[in-house]
Amino acid sequence: MKKIIFIVLLLLIDNTIQAQEIIVLENQRGNVNFETKYYYKDVNGVLDKFLGTWRNQNSNEFFEITFTKKIKYDQQNYFIDWLTSRYKYIKNGEVIFDTTPRLQPSGSAPDHNVFGAVIYADDLNKIKLLYSEPTDEFDYDGVVHLTYNPNNDTLEWYIEVALDVLDNGELHYPYKVPYSLVLTKVN
Repeated sequence: MKKIIFIVLLLLIDNTIQAQEIIVLENQRGNVNFETKYYYKDVNGVLDKFLGTWRNQNSNEFFEITFTKKIKYDQQNYFIDWLTSRYKYIKNGEVIFDTTPRLQPSGSAPDHNVFGAVIYADDLNKIKLLYSEPTDEFDYDGVVHLTYNPNNDTLEWYIEVALDVLDNGELHYPYKVPYSLVLTKVN
């Protein structure tokens, strides 16, 4: 009997030490208290509308992206549920990017170029994700704004360049993927 009480006591102590405060994902405001191990949890399934494969295709270009949700992703000082993606971009028959295969071995540098979970406070159908193009450098210097339209099951994709990129004194768009697209749900 003493052993059972001791084991139960150990489990209670362990749970107390590992305790974390759950914050509903859409209530995230960017203020992280590093003394408390917060978990920004998608309690209400706000990210679910973005999941799946989305496509934009015309005569010259093909862009397809698949969003998945990572649950309780460890960010060292907090946990978060967020979106990650794999995408393919083809222009004039040439594959420009294809991140559908794994880019990095598991556990190494980030292997996704579009990820995150910043929900707009005034509209749960809008989200911001970090963006970079798949190169040897993983510099997240852009932000993708996604707007889900429930009326026709589409996503509006817009890339905001976070850094002013100058070429001979003129601002230019630094990405190969189009900055503005309307994506339709494939599955």
